[in-house]
Amino acid sequence: MINKLGLTLAATVLWASTASAGVIVDTIEQRVKLNTFQYHSYTHDINDNGFTLGSALSGTLEIGIEDDRQGWNELQPEWIVFTIEEFDFDTGYFTFGDDFSNDLQVEALAALNADGLLDVTVTSMWGDFYVRDSVLTVMTENVPEPGTLALLGLGLVGLGAARRRKA
Repeated sequence: MINKLGLTLAATVLWASTASAGVIVDTIEQRVKLNTFQYHSYTHDINDNGFTLGSALSGTLEIGIEDDRQGWNELQPEWIVFTIEEFDFDTGYFTFGDDFSNDLQVEALAALNADGLLDVTVTSMWGDFYVRDSVLTVMTENVPEPGTLALLGLGLVGLGAARRRKA
């Protein structure tokens, strides 16, 4: 009977302590107008969403762009540079008035894992437009909670005590 109880307890504790992937979504709602040679910078902070430093596995960043359809250059496309952390064509890139949507690459993931922050700068090289909502989606590896680890330790102590009594 004790063996079955011990095995059941051990299986439950091990199942409860396994790591699994989680998803964190951080949205910055904005509508900022940029004219030629202007820029707008902001920071995604996922620390307040339960993020554990070093647990980011992958992610995507989406930034909406809206043409204001006003002015003398309304028929020409906007030239926009998206800088994620540092400009390196890794995660950031250059577009002609389109929304930004890209997977986070090495530098951006390293920045997230280091401090939970992702710096973004949108620069208008030509034209005027609105920078809209920015959505950062990060896949994380869940780290076991301290309570789960305590439960695991308690289960191991119980198994040791049951084995000791049997001997």
